[in-house]
Amino acid sequence: EEFLRSANAVGGTCCATAWIQEGKLFVSNVGDCRAVISRGGVAEALTNDHTPAKPDEKMRIEAQGGYVDCCNGVWRIQGSLAVSRAIGNQHLKQWVTAEPDTKIINIQPDCEFLILASDGLWDKVCNQEAIDIVRPFCSATVDKPEIARACRKLVELSISRGSSDDTSVMIVRLVHFVN
Repeated sequence: EEFLRSANAVGGTCCATAWIQEGKLFVSNVGDCRAVISRGGVAEALTNDHTPAKPDEKMRIEAQGGYVDCCNGVWRIQGSLAVSRAIGNQHLKQWVTAEPDTKIINIQPDCEFLILASDGLWDKVCNQEAIDIVRPFCSATVDKPEIARACRKLVELSISRGSSDDTSVMIVRLVHFVN
């Protein structure tokens, strides 16, 4: 909070992070950025989107004196923000926390790659479709992975489907981290 005040920060951001150590994958997120792993070609979301539409997030916000309502089909805090957790957003800090959810998994041989992306992708492309698009470029059986090309393909698909939101995509191959 002190940092936000001193910087006169008015905006905010969401994020998804990954850390790999000793065969374990640590994934955290705040907001609606998401981490999705390919397990033998099957998509598994490792994070949960933090939105005011989720009953537990809505209850937390209302317990702190905030309100959640639906504006044009989008659930928002105080009629403003569409995520319930974020970094920044000083004007809503009373209700919006930056505390992440974290999940830890052991990296197994079927763990091929991880996609970390913003809602600019996930609002237009479902988890399994993203895995299906990336897999030919990045699975453990590919000799020369083309990660940048796979990222570009996902961003282009999102844009072609009408996304005008910022779209960030990162792919991490997990084959070298199997314990």
